[in-house]
Amino acid sequence: MKKLIVSLTALVLVLAMCTFILVACGETNTDAPGGGGSTTPDNGDYSKTIVFYSTQGDALQKITSNAIAAFEAKYPGWKIDHRQPGGYDEVKKKILSDFQGGVQPDLAYCYPDHVAQYLQTGKVIDMTKFINSTDTVELADGTLATVGYSAEELADFVPGYYNEGYAVNFGGYANYGFTANSMLTLPFIKSTELLYYNKSALDELGLPVATTWDELWAQCEAIVKKFPSATPLGYDSEANWFITMCQQNGWGYTSAEGNNYRFNNTDTIAWLTEIRDYYDMGYLTTQKDYGAYTSGLFTKGVNDGGLVYCIGSSGGASHQDPAGAFEWGIAPIPGSVQADGSVNYSAISQGPSLVMLSAGYNVDNLEEKQLMTWLFVKELLDPTFQAAFSIGSGYNPCRLSTFEVDSYVEHMADTDSITAVAAKVASEMSDRFFTSPAFKGSSTAREQVGTALVYAIQSQKTPEEALEDAYRNCGGKKQ
Repeated sequence: MKKLIVSLTALVLVLAMCTFILVACGETNTDAPGGGGSTTPDNGDYSKTIVFYSTQGDALQKITSNAIAAFEAKYPGWKIDHRQPGGYDEVKKKILSDFQGGVQPDLAYCYPDHVAQYLQTGKVIDMTKFINSTDTVELADGTLATVGYSAEELADFVPGYYNEGYAVNFGGYANYGFTANSMLTLPFIKSTELLYYNKSALDELGLPVATTWDELWAQCEAIVKKFPSATPLGYDSEANWFITMCQQNGWGYTSAEGNNYRFNNTDTIAWLTEIRDYYDMGYLTTQKDYGAYTSGLFTKGVNDGGLVYCIGSSGGASHQDPAGAFEWGIAPIPGSVQADGSVNYSAISQGPSLVMLSAGYNVDNLEEKQLMTWLFVKELLDPTFQAAFSIGSGYNPCRLSTFEVDSYVEHMADTDSITAVAAKVASEMSDRFFTSPAFKGSSTAREQVGTALVYAIQSQKTPEEALEDAYRNCGGKKQ
């Protein structure tokens, strides 16, 4: 195996030269990632500084600082510049702006929709060459570490999370020089949707937890009769509901190739008509209909106008905690019964992935910097760090071996913790996860189908009108 060594001698020379320049000129870099007024790295050289964008708040930044410290200790002279432009949309907008000035970060949080836009710049790095590398690097203590992952390590990733990163999931990938198996993103932490339920209310009714949509709708009459002020179901994301139903039933939502928008069809029209009728009977509400996350309604309890069932993110489990007001439970979301009697339990996969971008700032060591950025990615995906970050965030780790880390084992054993139970249920759903195709315009489709659902259930538009308008708002011609 070829041996790659970070040269400390060269680093010292660079540091000395850069220190002299900075002291002489007193220069700051107002165009550095993260906005105006940011100073240049401590070593004065972006060729030795990896710029990382995330959405992390203060608490999660403290956890990530441990991974940063571990990386910098292994590779002396290299620094991580960790920045938080804002939420996911702000990260995307900042990166798109950075591309214009050639100051894009080396690593960033991302969703597939974001990467679909980044591809057009030619700056997205195919991580396959690093994943499969058998080269080694020398650490500060003189030991060697393998650059890539072994077959066993790759098998340690949750398949549904890992597979999201393949280029085949991105529209037009071949136009940018990628193959179907190119790896454009790697999962960081993930969440899915879960069915939170009021166990006390179901026990009082003598009803089991609904496992299919047919079962759930069949229970609604008894629920509203027993608890007149309650609503049987709240759904926190209209877009997720629409997309999940398309996946469970094979109705067609979007496609990475050809006619990207497939959601305006007779099946989706029939489904929107059905749930509009359930809405009129008082069986359901959604985030936009209620005006806030329906978890707030769930925690009120059925005798105070609350919900029996609430579908929301596993990463937001703490917001579903009724604080002792009633006994709760968590289950996978309902599935759709198929023509042959089987049930499709597909569930959406969410949460940030990591994308590597070709370095900005006109550095002349692109290959070396990409290698070091990759090694930092490995630090973030280390099972021990994944355990700490997952406990702190409420999201699920992307590595299966994280569930064997002592701290995470202890966390998952806490049956009184709603975040721990949510993580456990989500971890048992790995064979149910799916992701939608990503292409320029896929984020618009997501927004439009969610809006169409609200228009339809509130009878502001007929289901046909709502979907036709959504289709045209995505750029589709009148059907």
